[in-house]
Amino acid sequence: MTITTLIFDLGNVVLTNDWHYDCHEKFQAYSDYFDITYDDMERGWNAFWPQFSMGKITEDEFWNGFLKTASAKKIDINHAKELWRKYQKPIRNMFDLLRKLKQHYRLAALSTISREWLDYKKEKYNLDSYFEVIVSSGYSGVAKPDPKIYRIVLEKLNIKPEECLFIDDSQKTLPPAEELGIKTILFSGRLDLEKNLKEFGIKY
Repeated sequence: MTITTLIFDLGNVVLTNDWHYDCHEKFQAYSDYFDITYDDMERGWNAFWPQFSMGKITEDEFWNGFLKTASAKKIDINHAKELWRKYQKPIRNMFDLLRKLKQHYRLAALSTISREWLDYKKEKYNLDSYFEVIVSSGYSGVAKPDPKIYRIVLEKLNIKPEECLFIDDSQKTLPPAEELGIKTILFSGRLDLEKNLKEFGIKY
């Protein structure tokens, strides 16, 4: 069956990831201001990201819990929020590729991200102009690799899985999609993605 729809992960594919491990500058900014180490940040993140990403707590609750668990020298929620937003950026040339693909295919996004962070990215990067459908863990209460979230995307698109190609940078999210009949690409960079797309006969 012909591929009509491309489904993209957001973090580390279209935009930078939500936490510090892909951005030394972001980590350093948090470390300097809050006097916390990488391990402190991991402890805070692991304690509250699961709830936050699933829409169970607000961003203020996330940062309050994160900073306290990380033993930050100050609990400055607003500054924590500002720093996170400061270091968000697009993956180089990905929006240009999306514009080209959108001329020929339906585009959707599937991301593990909180409500507030998705809302921020949608507004800042005008994501709705690229993606017909955006499904997130924060709004659906389901996260990859749970098969339910792939079914949600398919239902919103009203499309057969065989018509879809899913692109994600995490290997563990691909098998559940494949089991439903969705074709997949493991993202490792834009140039490799373009090569993989051509192998599937995708034009742009």
